[in-house]
Amino acid sequence: MKKKLLSMFIVMLFVLALVGCSLELRAEVPYTSPIAYEQLRIDMIAEVSPSVVVVKTETGHGSGIIYKSETLENNMFRYYIMTNAHVVEDGGEMTVHFGDVIDDIAVVDFASNPTYDIAVVRIETTEVLRVHHVASIDDNTITQIIVGQDVYAIGTPQNIDKFNYVTQGIVSIASYPYNGVPGLVIMHDAELNPGNSGGPLFNLNGELIGINVAKVANISTVEGTIAAEGLNYTLSINKISPIVRGFTNDDFEVVVRKPRLGITVQEISVFLESHDASLLPENPIGVVVIGFDLTRNAHLVLEEFDLIVEMNGTAITSIADIALQLEGAEFGDVHVIKVLRNVDGTFVEFVVNITLS
Repeated sequence: MKKKLLSMFIVMLFVLALVGCSLELRAEVPYTSPIAYEQLRIDMIAEVSPSVVVVKTETGHGSGIIYKSETLENNMFRYYIMTNAHVVEDGGEMTVHFGDVIDDIAVVDFASNPTYDIAVVRIETTEVLRVHHVASIDDNTITQIIVGQDVYAIGTPQNIDKFNYVTQGIVSIASYPYNGVPGLVIMHDAELNPGNSGGPLFNLNGELIGINVAKVANISTVEGTIAAEGLNYTLSINKISPIVRGFTNDDFEVVVRKPRLGITVQEISVFLESHDASLLPENPIGVVVIGFDLTRNAHLVLEEFDLIVEMNGTAITSIADIALQLEGAEFGDVHVIKVLRNVDGTFVEFVVNITLS
């Protein structure tokens, strides 16, 4: 009986080893679709996505696409990014976010046309970034847009953690009025949501056919208001290209950078509405760090979910307390911040210095 059990055990181990090897080998083989159409779509999205970015502002974020570059001195490059005018309007300081590829880069300046709801932001960096060729801008040609054409919207709806989210649809109306401009938009059913604004709409060939701008949220009927489905607006590239090409250096407005800590914080009560209480110590008092501006210094010394309890020797109980400490702030000011941080389940006190940048 023992020999029989031992033999069965050895056989099971052998089978498991074979299965494990099989799974490991399969994981190493790149996926190739058996359907030519699907493979074309996969390849297209992989090709165009590196040029799609997030435009972060003081009031929120939108999406954008890098469409032009210039070589500057000292190995620097200037990149041009299309987005919506309503993304940058009253946006204050802005940065461009690239997912996990590189750190955010501050926007130097921007130009916009509110009537056409199109804007261009510019950044300068030594990084080599992917630029998407746009024929209607670079070559002054017309891009074909027809009803029934497959379209793909790429952008970052809702939160940054949904970076370069893709939705698919078809062109439903190839030319439609918007903001009083005849034929300014394409209508399609590739879903858009807040945060998609300014992001690109591609056809299956990877050609940019428009910049996403809005969705119809509700429809009024005799029975009341109902949620709209599949009614989405995208600025036609054929309509906005002359506007984009027409922007000159004189049209660009410099983004004035202000001295900041470079953190996003929440009151404890607000934080606990969407986070587990175990992330904070018992009976917490202070404000919680929930995000960083990677173009500044705080991310080098603070961590997400740090609880700020003191700043420059003054107890911190609210966001207003931090604001008081930053009154009259100047570049180079050093602030001493005390935080409680969860280290392997124990909340440890850390004191750090942050220089405003």
